[in-house]
Amino acid sequence: VYLVVENKNSKPTIRKVKSITLEREISCIDLRPFESTSLSGNDSMEVDGGGVSRSTEMSHLVAVGLWDDFSVRFLDLNESSNTLDQLLHINLGRSVDANMGNDAEEQAADSGQHMMARSLCLVTMESQSSNSTSAVNNSTSSSNKVDMLFVGLGDGKCISFGVTRPESSSEEWLVHSRKEVSLGTQGIHLVPFHHGARACVLATGDRPTVVYLTGGNSGSNSNPKLCYSTISLTVEDDDEDEGHASHRNISVNVATPFRSSLLFSSTNKNNSSLCVADENTLRLGMIDDIQKLHVTSYKLGMTPRRIAHHEAGRVYCVGCIGGAGEGAQIGGEANMGNCVRFFDDSTFEEVNRIDLEPFEMILDVTSVSLCTSSNSSGDNYKPYILIGTAYSYPDEDEPSQGRVLVVECNSGESSNLKSDSEDEMVTRCVRHVTQMPTRGGVYSITPFYGGTVMITVNSKTHLCKLSLGDNEIGELKLVGAGHHGHMISLYCKSLAGERSSNGGSSSGKQLAIVGDLMRSISLVEYLPKHQVIEELARDYNANFCTSIEMLTDNIYLGSENFANLFVLRHNADAPSEEARVRLDTIGEYHLGEMVNTMKLGSLVMPSNAGGSSSAKSDTKSKSDKSSFEGNAIEVAVGSQTLFGTVDGTIGSIMGLGGSTFAFLGCLQRAIFAVVRPVGDLSHERHRHYEADGRVRPSRGFIDGDLVECFLDLNRPTMERIVKWMNDDGRWRIRDDGSGVSGQSQQNLMDTEEDDSSDSPAQNNLSVEDVLTAVEEISMLH
Repeated sequence: VYLVVENKNSKPTIRKVKSITLEREISCIDLRPFESTSLSGNDSMEVDGGGVSRSTEMSHLVAVGLWDDFSVRFLDLNESSNTLDQLLHINLGRSVDANMGNDAEEQAADSGQHMMARSLCLVTMESQSSNSTSAVNNSTSSSNKVDMLFVGLGDGKCISFGVTRPESSSEEWLVHSRKEVSLGTQGIHLVPFHHGARACVLATGDRPTVVYLTGGNSGSNSNPKLCYSTISLTVEDDDEDEGHASHRNISVNVATPFRSSLLFSSTNKNNSSLCVADENTLRLGMIDDIQKLHVTSYKLGMTPRRIAHHEAGRVYCVGCIGGAGEGAQIGGEANMGNCVRFFDDSTFEEVNRIDLEPFEMILDVTSVSLCTSSNSSGDNYKPYILIGTAYSYPDEDEPSQGRVLVVECNSGESSNLKSDSEDEMVTRCVRHVTQMPTRGGVYSITPFYGGTVMITVNSKTHLCKLSLGDNEIGELKLVGAGHHGHMISLYCKSLAGERSSNGGSSSGKQLAIVGDLMRSISLVEYLPKHQVIEELARDYNANFCTSIEMLTDNIYLGSENFANLFVLRHNADAPSEEARVRLDTIGEYHLGEMVNTMKLGSLVMPSNAGGSSSAKSDTKSKSDKSSFEGNAIEVAVGSQTLFGTVDGTIGSIMGLGGSTFAFLGCLQRAIFAVVRPVGDLSHERHRHYEADGRVRPSRGFIDGDLVECFLDLNRPTMERIVKWMNDDGRWRIRDDGSGVSGQSQQNLMDTEEDDSSDSPAQNNLSVEDVLTAVEEISMLH
């Protein structure tokens, strides 16, 4: 029913205009008007003014979603007719062919391909560049404004459409640029609000997200594109048993914007505050400026060398190097005042500090869970911080002494740990449990299987185990015989978690990789029966390792001093012994910056949809197999790795599925062929692997920065790139990065049984297909 509130004779009256009876019950509705070029919308409740501010713009349509219906309808609100005529019917599914009949629709619904609309939002979004001179710019060209329809589904997905208004009575309403993004696992409620002059949409759920538009400004070749910024909402819960507050993420069920200077004093009156609620609590707050990465700096007054987060004690452990003036002058050489400092992970207040001995240097800090008895049950695991050091004497080229410090840290007054200070107000307790002297510097410490740790001491690799007595006095001991055979073992990594069993990895073996100063990466295995560490395979290339990471049992990532990345693979099932003892190089890439650290992880909040770090759909309709949709992007589990460089760059490396790699590889080659590089300098040549006189083309890697620049190209250039990809056709090939050699033709082609009836023209990509896929990739880092 369409009702209009009118003011007649100073009395508000309600007039019924028209109505319509739909075939199903209504699940969601929205009639928010699109903005005109001269009117700025206002969606917020104005508290200071004593009422609600309303826009004078009248809506010309209403969007309606129905229960048990996988579509959205636009109904006409103009008073030219007596009924709410349907202007447009939008199918939320992935273009099921109308000729396929109702059986195809029911099959798609049963397979989970479609979901009902739970929330609708009509909004005019305006893109804004980061270098704009004013937050509010009323003279902005109307070409920067895009009418959008957002649909929140019950499974945590958000579907967006661009809406084209009719310019004359003979034209019709149209939607385009369909994009589907998974924002969590709970149902989504869409709330529009304004952040400065920019209209944004808050998507509630277990991962509340702000959606906004960027790019596409006048004088720029970039196209408008949607960006998704996850809001970090954490609360502290008092844990009486543990005696400290624990952090947890909260979900948002409902939200609304408002403005009030009584609660929040903002210099920009156009910024809206938000009122959000979960099951038990109502919260008021403001959203900070939207950024890709939030960075908070804390001055140490010293040079940090190593850092580790200890979750059990809620502290950051930072190994620092002091100034030369803080140390003593011994033998004419300045002794740096090295120390280990502990900071609260919420307030960054310093909890404790351990000063090291003269000439002692910190080489590694890590947080591990150690088994404290011969029985490997979970009850015998305790969290500790292990610190590896070396004594760097001026007259020694390589350290001849070092030690491993075992530190226990806990929080709360109920802890049974005793602090060095007798102050009862101390909320963090740090206790030095034990130490183990070594005959060399402890370059690396990594958790290993069965509650043990693997350490590298100069050129040796050892396994260590902690044992505790009745009086809680511990002793760290070497287990069995170590491995010898490296120049300097700088790095050691394994896939063992904090609570791993003696069973080892998925292959049943207790594996680790060791990165050498000059001899690249070697794979070692610990044999519990014989208590020995045995080398299984090695890379015979002379790579000077600067960091390594173990992605899977047989895939290893490394970086070397010529600013290159390389990937190795162990072929344990090779028929010959010569192939089994050699690590094959399957990927090479010139990064251009020297990497000095790698960690498994991601900069984005992980989804609660367990099992796979993937945006891949499980089902696919027959008409959908002809294009590479955004939901076909696949990222392999366990392959998201962060790296840091000496130039201060933080980057992300993601392992791609075969079809995704082939698609992005084809897109990368198309950009090389179509887009003219700056200064005619070959970007492809820049990425060639070059080290110590060896020059080879890059392989096994996709340049993510280059691929994502597709989003900033103008439309004609995009069309030429997509045409090149369709002419090339190799985006249909399943490629794992090693090329097409050694693979059968049937395994290479991304075809299905019924593909023979489809013509190549029906299988061609569109610009929207490529845009959706690249935007999905950009959201994963």
